[in-house]
Amino acid sequence: MLRLAQEWKLLDRVPRIRLLKGERISDFVLDRQTQSRYLEFAPQPLKDIALLILETGLRIGEALMLQSRDVRLEALRGARFGYLRVVAGKSKNACRNIPLTDRVADMLRRRMKLNDSNLIFSSREGKPYLVTSLNHLHQKIRESMRLPADFVIHSLRHTMLTRLGESGVDAFTIMRIAGHSSITVSPRYVHPSPEAVERAFVRLQELESLPIREPKQLLPATIPATVETREDVTH
Repeated sequence: MLRLAQEWKLLDRVPRIRLLKGERISDFVLDRQTQSRYLEFAPQPLKDIALLILETGLRIGEALMLQSRDVRLEALRGARFGYLRVVAGKSKNACRNIPLTDRVADMLRRRMKLNDSNLIFSSREGKPYLVTSLNHLHQKIRESMRLPADFVIHSLRHTMLTRLGESGVDAFTIMRIAGHSSITVSPRYVHPSPEAVERAFVRLQELESLPIREPKQLLPATIPATVETREDVTH
């Protein structure tokens, strides 16, 4: 539209538009079969990092900076899953706890057992892996599998959050899991199916059909009668 406006002499030039700080936009979503093949062929540490992102929704930077002290493999207080903590991020909402699936918990347990570094994913020198190095590994796998160029590492996170939306998770829960800076980002992952919409009306009808309980009638306060007695006084 901006180019057309320039052609119509409404603008003297097409302005350069920069994206606001926030979530990167990547619409590519892995199907389950392609995901399985990707994890099968991906070399380490990309394989374990990809699994972590696919089942927790972490950002790539959050995954690379994850430390052993931030992982709780055992469930606490009757919870079903252990969890990991994200202690820093691009906004206050980035700090969060994320439950661990069994597959991710097994991977983290194995890595923490064999790794001498505090980092879950560390190089031989004990330093964090560079994003550029992982991007290089990812690009090689993508090209060998003949996948489109818009399949970037961030697509792993996008895939996980999209699946949450498809499974019926609401936008506010997705916001908390993803650590989104604003609720305005999360609804893009929520695409209610016709079945989900119908289930919502089923729940509404069930609620409306419940008997209405009359509020308990409060008895009026008892006011003690004051009886004034007058004695006959002889004058």
